[in-house]
This record gives sequence, C-alpha cells and structure tokens, in this order.
Amino acid sequence: MTLIQVWGCLLIFVLCPLLGGIPASEWLNQHLPIPPRTPWRYGATFLEMGIEASKGIASVCLAQYYFPRDPTWWIIALIALVCGQFWLRKSKRLLGIIAGGVIYSWQIAFLMLLIGGIGITLLRERRIGQLGLLVLFPLLVGLYTQQSSQIMAAMGLSFVLAWVDEQVPQPPTSPSMGSSPGELMTLDRANDAHLFGFFQRDRNIRTLDHSLNADQVGSLAVTLSQLKALGYKVPPGWLLSPGDDADPLIQLLNPSPSQLLMIRSSVIGTTLSGTPPEPVFQITSRRALAQIIRACRSAYSATPSSPNSRDSGVAVMVQVQVKGQYSGLVRSQDIQNSDPTTVVIIGGPGSTPAEALMHPQTQQIRVSVPEEASSQALSSPQSLPSELVQKIAATARTVETHYHGIPQQIEWSDDGSTLWILAVNAIQE
Repeated sequence: MTLIQVWGCLLIFVLCPLLGGIPASEWLNQHLPIPPRTPWRYGATFLEMGIEASKGIASVCLAQYYFPRDPTWWIIALIALVCGQFWLRKSKRLLGIIAGGVIYSWQIAFLMLLIGGIGITLLRERRIGQLGLLVLFPLLVGLYTQQSSQIMAAMGLSFVLAWVDEQVPQPPTSPSMGSSPGELMTLDRANDAHLFGFFQRDRNIRTLDHSLNADQVGSLAVTLSQLKALGYKVPPGWLLSPGDDADPLIQLLNPSPSQLLMIRSSVIGTTLSGTPPEPVFQITSRRALAQIIRACRSAYSATPSSPNSRDSGVAVMVQVQVKGQYSGLVRSQDIQNSDPTTVVIIGGPGSTPAEALMHPQTQQIRVSVPEEASSQALSSPQSLPSELVQKIAATARTVETHYHGIPQQIEWSDDGSTLWILAVNAIQE
C-alpha cells in the first residue's frame, strides 16, 4: 500500500462518516416548511433525494480515486457512510447506499432491483423483502466478482444495514398520508400500499389519498377522499371494491389494541342519505379484520335486492380509528324545523359517535350561524366545550358550501387537538 493509499484510507474513514452524518434533509424540513400536496413540496422532496443520493455517490467516487483497481474499498466507503448516518443522525436512509451501489456496479444494482422487486411483489411483506435483499447482495457480488475480499465487504455492508435497521425505530408518520407527528398514529408498513400497487395493478390497494370512482368504492369514500384532498382532517383509509382480494390489505395492516381500526361498508349504485352505514369499531387483530370484511360482504350477498335495484356490490372501507374525547353527529341545517340558518350538533363524551350518542351527558346543541351558540340542552352545563361547538359548526358550514349548499350530516370525533371527519352524507329533504 502506497502513502497516497494510506491517506485515502484515512479520508474514507473520516470523511465518509462525516458525510453520512450531515443532516441536510432534516435542515431542509426545518427551514423550508412547505405544506404537503403543493408543487413546491415535490421540488423539496426531489432536492432531499438528490442530497442523500449525492452522499453515496461522493463516498464511492472518493474510494475510486484512491483505490481505482480495488472495488473492496468502494464498499467499505459505503459502510463508513452508513455508520456515520447512524452515529451522528440516528438515521437509516438507504438512498445514498443505493446510489453508491449503482456507481460500484450498475449490473449488480440492476439485478438487485429486478430480483428484489419480484420477490417483494410475491411476498407482499416489505421487511422480509428487505432482509432478502441484504442476503442477495453478497451472493450477487460473489457470482459477479468471485473475489473473497469483495464478498466479505458486501457481507459486512449487509450486516451493518440489518443492525442499523433494528436499532433505529420506524418513523411514527407516513409522508404519503400527509400526516404530522401530532395528528394521528399511522399503522406499521402503511407505505407498502403504494409499493405493491406499483408492482401489482391487479392487487392495487386504493387509499383515501387517491382519486376515487364512486362506481368502484362507493360515494362515501369518494366524499372523504375529496375532503381529505382539500385539507380537512380525515383518518387514513384503505378501500376494497366488490370482488377485490382482501388478503393483500389484511397483510398490509397490523391492527392492535394500541392501533385500532374501524370498518364501514357501502352498497355501490345507491345514493346514501341521512344516516351513514353503521361502522364496526375496535378492530384489534388481523383475524378480526378478515372476519369483519367477510361478514360485510356476506351480509350484502344474503340481502335480496329489488328488481329495479342498481346495486353492483358492496365496497369496504378500513380506517384508522380516532381516539376521540368527544364525538357525535352534526347537521349543517335544521331540516326538521325548516331552519337553514341553524346547525344542529348532537354530541358528548365518547371515543366514537356510537359511544357518544349513548352517553348520558350527550346533548343536542343548536348553533345559529353566525351568531353565538344557543343550546337546547338536556342538562346544564353544555356537554361540549364552546370552542369545539364553534369549530364543529364552522366545519359543517364549509362542507355544505363546498357541496353547493346541499345540507350535510357529518360524523365527527375530536381527540383534544384535532377535529376529525369520519363520514359525510347529503341530507335529502
């Protein structure tokens, strides 16, 4: 080893960890607070990706400069980059490793993408797919190079990546859902829906973040999707059309007592009004999720339809269950008394609307818009905080305005910081 290569070793073991530890992405997120679903957000995302990818490319290029004929050091540079990310940032970003791997050997990177993509698609489990790729990488290096030093370095990189993945916890939020840490707990592997949908169009899992068709998922899901796109707080949701295989969705989600799910079904081809379909709350396991989905579909199949019915099946919507402090219903107009200036709120303490409507403290509160709230209470004091009453009334009015002044009934739940919209249906006079 020459003196230049000795300096190269020192630079790799010093500069590459420092490069991995530079929190450029975190700095961008802190100093460029760009709202989601805007054109600038996509530009910022591409900038973050470019910065992370450039770190891996720079690390491998540094090693290539000092060791042009020894690719083992190229892999060692990536190991140093991963160690720097973990020690200095507690991060497990892989984009830099992928970009550096392409510079190391585009042939191996292509085979990893091809074989790994097929494997993840068949397994429909991201974590198992990741472990498979970590095992596959040293095997491909061995088959392609047949050099023991490169094989050992590849094994070391796979081991470090697997160890870091165990040490760094899963982020609590999912960018694809547009959530922030204070909004709502997301489910494990929620990002897999987009991954599997890309590889398997026949098993594409629709979500409320997609543009939906009422003929496929029902009018309720379309309404919630539209409101979510407008910025209203709607819990993350996944949709199953009639005839869709439920297994990919069941494998994707992992309900538990700390991460509850709820299910609502809707018959496609009918216009729901007044009262939304009764949801099923408190789903805590995959087994229960599968049973309830089957029950929803069986109940529709067992119900005879009239000869003039346009029903075309039942769609199932699975959502994260909000841990509400107050819940209930709100009607944007008082249809019973033909009073379009009054919002009627029925609510009280409870984690779900069904629980709140049975609570002894639940009241009907009438709000004259834009005047102050006046209540026809069953007891005193009022069952809902006055700030929450005004927030619910304002939300009901804005939703009604969005749907061209048609009166709306809304299921809502408030967790103490956020008012969540659970269901919206037009009220037919």
